[in-house]
Amino acid sequence: MSSPIPRPAVPARPGPAAGRSQSLTFPCAPVVVPQVRGLLGDLLLAWGLPSGHELAYDLRLIATELVANVIEHAADSAPDLTVTLQLADGTVSFGVRDGHPFLPEPRDGADDPCADDTSGRGRLIIRTLAAEAGGTTHVERHPDGKTLWVRLPWPGE
Repeated sequence: MSSPIPRPAVPARPGPAAGRSQSLTFPCAPVVVPQVRGLLGDLLLAWGLPSGHELAYDLRLIATELVANVIEHAADSAPDLTVTLQLADGTVSFGVRDGHPFLPEPRDGADDPCADDTSGRGRLIIRTLAAEAGGTTHVERHPDGKTLWVRLPWPGE
């Protein structure tokens, strides 16, 4: 039986949103996916995003896909993952860092998954949501792994 994953303290009242950051490390286990979604929702509310805002929905779906991809593809060589949510300069950034040495293979439009594919949909969902929201995705390489980032505009900034 796995022990519960600690959740960070989230400020009770929304405050000025600019210049905020939160990072937490989790084990690469499916149980953390809903915990990360809940954490994101709590932080976004605490940082002043109105309840039910489309950005919160998009970020939770993106987080689900990114965290699930790390668990599926990197857990054997990277037992932990770190999620980071940052707000600065009118942009909210969500990243998932793992210790797996390989970068995800980018797909061009001709290689996008079709209905019969068993993988590859997560990255397509992430790229599509980011593009529709006016954001970007990229991979940051580290000596001990990588971080997959999604950056989206913060509303009203």
